[in-house]
Amino acid sequence: ALVWAFPMSEDRSLYNAAVGFLERYRAAGEFARLLDRYYGPASRSNFVNLTVYHARVTNRLPSYQNLFELAARQVNLDWRLLAALAYQESYWDPKAISPTGVRGMMMLTEDTAKQLGVTNLLDPAQSVLGGARYLRDLYDRLGYIPAPDRTWFALAAYNVGISHLEDARILTQRQGGDPNKWNDVAARLPLLEQPRWYHRARYGFARGTEPVLFVNRVRTYYDVLVKLDEEQRAKSRTEALKLKIPAI
Repeated sequence: ALVWAFPMSEDRSLYNAAVGFLERYRAAGEFARLLDRYYGPASRSNFVNLTVYHARVTNRLPSYQNLFELAARQVNLDWRLLAALAYQESYWDPKAISPTGVRGMMMLTEDTAKQLGVTNLLDPAQSVLGGARYLRDLYDRLGYIPAPDRTWFALAAYNVGISHLEDARILTQRQGGDPNKWNDVAARLPLLEQPRWYHRARYGFARGTEPVLFVNRVRTYYDVLVKLDEEQRAKSRTEALKLKIPAI
């Protein structure tokens, strides 16, 4: 429910009980997690150029959508999540090269590519399937984390590595947070940029702000793509029904 309504009465016990419930919910961190799950990515989309994204969904995604769908079926993931990840990595440019030297649609490193059997990083089919297999492997290795947070952790690990992610989870637990909640861990990941904290971490320094922004952006792209895809499906169903209606 977005709104609670209470009857006009001198008896405020129900209202007071509701206020108390919300305060306890907020204090436990559940209120923030609920807001993040349903409103978080969209509310933080100010750093995302959605105008350009919508244009590329129209003029660039159709060239590669089949690759995302095929790879998603092979690894049992949502193709729209893979597409959102690829857009964050390369803007769906199969020849993209980053300043750090990683290349291709899914921006795999040379070492990761070798482990996945990817022989040509600039081949979009190989890159997409390799990235899908890598994300699925991370998702499976994080099986102890409940959904939907497990997906956000897998995306973070895709960006920063599972070892640094584990350092952040340990730090979160030491500070009284929940190491299996993305919101709690996301609040600690940037601490791994500070000597005070990364000197105590097993795997040392990490650019902890990057995976937080990375996950937020992928979630935004994913949410938009899901909405557009569902609208297109609904439109197609409507058109199909019109074709089945006999002429009068």
